[in-house]
Amino acid sequence: MAEEKSSADVKEKSGFDFKIILLGLFLFLAVMGATYFILRSLISPLLPPEPKNKAVEVQAGNLVSVGELTTNINDVGGTRFLKVEVFVEVADKKHQNKVTEFIPVIRDSILTILSSQTMADLDVHNRDHLKAVIKKDLNKKIGGEIITNVYFSNFIMQ
Repeated sequence: MAEEKSSADVKEKSGFDFKIILLGLFLFLAVMGATYFILRSLISPLLPPEPKNKAVEVQAGNLVSVGELTTNINDVGGTRFLKVEVFVEVADKKHQNKVTEFIPVIRDSILTILSSQTMADLDVHNRDHLKAVIKKDLNKKIGGEIITNVYFSNFIMQ
């Protein structure tokens, strides 16, 4: 009988203990899952926001090309110049025809405003103010609130 017990103990000890393997596998999966959720919560503020499902429609009015303008910049040496392509936005077609008739006046006004600006005035941070000044001046000369916005498609300073 002693021999039977010792051979039974050897069989039990020599086999794989599945309880330890299952416990290790469970702990491994639990740690991996916890790591995933912790990292996801830490990184989520750094990720860009998800796009909305709504389609955003940009409603632009009618654009009228004023053309490409080149002028000197108000500088001490007078060696700097600006090359810009300007578009104006009008609300509807009837105003578009009126603006087309006033293109020489519009070009002159824009050239006058741009040539009076300094390098600091033409900086990227001041362009919205510059557009507002141009829009106000053009609407005053044409009569009414015809021009809704001013766009620069090329803006090169040298």
